[in-house]
Amino acid sequence: MSTTSEGPMAPQKSWFSRNWAWFIPMGCLGLLLSCGCLGALIAGLTFKSLRDNNVVTEALAQTRQSPEAREMLGEPIEADWKIQGSLSTTNGQGSARLAIPVHGPKAEGTLHVEAYKRDADTWTFTTLELDVPDHPELNLLGDSPSAPPGTVPARPDLPDVEPLPDEEEMQEEPSAPDDKDVEL
Repeated sequence: MSTTSEGPMAPQKSWFSRNWAWFIPMGCLGLLLSCGCLGALIAGLTFKSLRDNNVVTEALAQTRQSPEAREMLGEPIEADWKIQGSLSTTNGQGSARLAIPVHGPKAEGTLHVEAYKRDADTWTFTTLELDVPDHPELNLLGDSPSAPPGTVPARPDLPDVEPLPDEEEMQEEPSAPDDKDVEL
């Protein structure tokens, strides 16, 4: 035991005992800020990867080439970051159904996109329409034939098959009982 000329030394409190009143709230705040920053980072990377995808880039390029779209929105035509919808790709094939907010100096609108791809980089659009308030909806595909919205055309390498029979054909007629008597 240490002694001084004034008497025995009192034991000193630990760092946490002295600083707990500010450490606990600051620790909780730091944890919340870390989770918020991580969530914002994940959301930002997700939206950026969706925005930089080939289907979005091609859809915006076709929109920018349209004289009617340039007249409605003005130039330059830009996409907002909040793209909605779904995009799925697997082994070079994929499908997309997106709503892309676009704007220009004159107006804002939504670009509705439905597309599919069969090989690595070529997207085929089935729907590419620009919806701007106070203007009629603009079909950017023109008169080119496309599949109905929400569908992806069948693969050409699949064999033709017979259609399923109707319900009436599926029901079997009851068989007649045998006239043979069997005795045991």
